[in-house]
Amino acid sequence: MRRLLLIALLSCGCDPYLPPHIDSFTVDNPNPAPGAEVHLHYSVRDASIISIVPEPGEVTSSPVTVRPREPTTYTLRATNLTGAVSGSVTVNAKSSGAASILEFSVTPSQAPAGTARSISWKIHNGIRTVLEGTFAGRIGVEEEGHLNDVPAATTVYSLFATSSVGFLPGQVSARAVARVVEAPAITAFAATPAALLQGDAALLRWDGSALGWSIAGSGATANLGTAKSLVVRPIVTTTYALTGVGPGGAAGPAQVTVTVTPRVATTLAYTPPAPGSEKLRLVADACAAPCTTLTFRLLAAAPLGLRGVSFNLPLDAAKLSLDPLALITSFDTGKAVLGSGPLRGMLVLGAAMKGTGTAPAADQAFSSGAELLQFPVALQAQGGQGVVFDGAAAFAAFIQSASGRTPGGIAVGRLEAK
Repeated sequence: MRRLLLIALLSCGCDPYLPPHIDSFTVDNPNPAPGAEVHLHYSVRDASIISIVPEPGEVTSSPVTVRPREPTTYTLRATNLTGAVSGSVTVNAKSSGAASILEFSVTPSQAPAGTARSISWKIHNGIRTVLEGTFAGRIGVEEEGHLNDVPAATTVYSLFATSSVGFLPGQVSARAVARVVEAPAITAFAATPAALLQGDAALLRWDGSALGWSIAGSGATANLGTAKSLVVRPIVTTTYALTGVGPGGAAGPAQVTVTVTPRVATTLAYTPPAPGSEKLRLVADACAAPCTTLTFRLLAAAPLGLRGVSFNLPLDAAKLSLDPLALITSFDTGKAVLGSGPLRGMLVLGAAMKGTGTAPAADQAFSSGAELLQFPVALQAQGGQGVVFDGAAAFAAFIQSASGRTPGGIAVGRLEAK
């Protein structure tokens, strides 16, 4: 055994009969910031075992990298059969101020049980950093980093950072919460009626625990927010897919199918409004069947002065098309379009005189029967038969003059696709 030990000592380049000797033990940066990388350099002769404490322990080559977080004295120990010698060097790792937590977060903050969460943090001037609440319990961590955890229940994570001696506060902390929430669910989704004639409408209704809803069908997706119903007018048999979203993820898609029996429209027919007290009337040019293009005119029912007019008329937009460039008006500017967004399912019309920039527009005088504007619409046969719009139902309308803005005042008849 003594012979084997002697062979080992000789193989390391040391003389087993001479005491070990430390020629030098230095550090390249004696005053680093906490956690900064520094290098311990040593030169040792005639030693079989070389170690540095408190870290990293036994070493075999120089230099040795360490990352002290506070003032630390490193002791080099050289040993062989004849004895041991040691030497020390102090690294004065000291911050320039108190510890602070720059970032501490959990992503996602809300999710169903079993979802992986990313915990991220960043500390400044901390000599010791501890994270609590993870699967590993209380653990020491670097000043900056991240790790993953999979909480089964709502979990509070705590981060602690200790300041160097002489700085206040001595310790700072922060909390981040990973909330475990229920995944959203769809409890009902139905269409009424589930079968209809082309051109008719169906009402989609649904229920569930999601915070937001969307429906896909006919090649498009509608984001509906918190609404739980939608009127649809499919022109062919259509399957609608419902999806719900919330903090706990997504639900669905759930599906319903509306079966459509073809009933193609071939002509437009307009019934003008009955005589009344309205100041303006929407009339249509005569058009023999099959009438596929119809021109509407807004006329004055009696002499009046106006500087603007507008209305939003609910309609089945699948049954007609409208060229917004085809509007002709007696006002300075005007527009007639099929609405979108909040005005989806509306015929949106407006026309007005322009002001000068220093004064409002003046009223324009119209005699009885005078035309304010005109616009054509075209039949969309695939939209099916049925009512396109009916002015007997409530709709928003305004007329503007020097005396003010007056609601109503526009008479509209009934347009059908037959």
